[in-house]
Amino acid sequence: MPQADRPPDAATEEVGRGGLALLRDRRFGPYFFGSLASNTGTWFQNVAAILTIFALTRSAFMVGLVTALQFAMQLVLAPVIGAVADRVDRRLLIIVGQTLGGTAAAVLAVLAFLDLLNAPLLLTFVALSGVGQAITGPAAQALVPNIVGRADVPQAIALHSLTFNLSRAIGPVAGAATYALAGAGAAFAVNAASFLVFALALAGVRLPRAQPGAGKRRLGVFDGVAYVRSRPELVRCLVAVALIGLAMEPINTLSPLFAEGFGGGELMVGIFITCFGLGSALIAGWVGRLRRVMGSGRTGAVGVAALGVGMAVLAVSPGPVMATVGIAVGGAGYLLAVSDVNATMQHGLADEVRGRVMALWSMCFLGIRPAAAILHGWLGDAFSARTGAVVAVVAAVAAAVVLRARRALRAAGG
Repeated sequence: MPQADRPPDAATEEVGRGGLALLRDRRFGPYFFGSLASNTGTWFQNVAAILTIFALTRSAFMVGLVTALQFAMQLVLAPVIGAVADRVDRRLLIIVGQTLGGTAAAVLAVLAFLDLLNAPLLLTFVALSGVGQAITGPAAQALVPNIVGRADVPQAIALHSLTFNLSRAIGPVAGAATYALAGAGAAFAVNAASFLVFALALAGVRLPRAQPGAGKRRLGVFDGVAYVRSRPELVRCLVAVALIGLAMEPINTLSPLFAEGFGGGELMVGIFITCFGLGSALIAGWVGRLRRVMGSGRTGAVGVAALGVGMAVLAVSPGPVMATVGIAVGGAGYLLAVSDVNATMQHGLADEVRGRVMALWSMCFLGIRPAAAILHGWLGDAFSARTGAVVAVVAAVAAAVVLRARRALRAAGG
């Protein structure tokens, strides 16, 4: 593997700023907090949609279908959006996605307030919200290295990943409480407002580098695929992140069944999802330091192992206390693994293909989740929620095998 494309190791990685210093940065700070607001609002909607469809149908499969529709658009639109993200102002592309998602959330809020929301309408506007996420995702991933310096990229990626997981610590329980106290319409309205917050935060960010694609060769939509295929390290990263997505999906799809089995209700669902986010939040500030100490490959392997252990604990838990411990451990492992693999992906990427490569990341990480959600939902209905957690453990073990092969490839210089 050429040196420029080789991922960093513990001996050669540059030392960047810590998490607190990055949060005070005039470019990264607004991006982080705007993204956190938007992702938190999305969890308000996710929980409200899950609880609404479960109340309407009493089906774990339908819960999985709601989750699937949110992410199915990643598979359909990601290649095109990735190419667009390499040619236009990535901030504007994110704002377009946020506007579409906010509009869908506002319509859901109105329908819920008017008591007109049914299963088909809910599925339709959840799918439209997924289109907004598909537009936002690759551009948001590709924007991070444009905002911070090279040495800061691993920690910035970890913090960006934290916005998804810290929002898990805030959004689900708050969304469940909002649903219980004020109804689904209020939760959807919070999400609509959160999109506006992120759009305003991005509007004030000024990038220090030239716009994507300026003065560069215009590459086709699928050139990102050719770029990745020529680099086995990147292929293994994509396979690993798809397996990580499969391993963490029971937290979303099967939480209602686990809560019901433990004698809980909506609040317990929110607590389970929140604990996953809390585990992620506790480890996030240490990602950069751990990568410098252990190296990029070993850090990801430790994270995947922790994710698998957490899902195994969930599978055998006799009650909610042990389940929450397992979920929190899984959350910490998830963030450690996904941040390490993401940073490895982004290291050495040419900016003219960054959007397309990160679109493939979105396809593998988020695009697999429709199938994962439907699979886990079917397992929950046909067998039990614990069966889905066991399948998640198998996926985590497979991810560990892939990451081990990745380390062997690096050691061989491939």
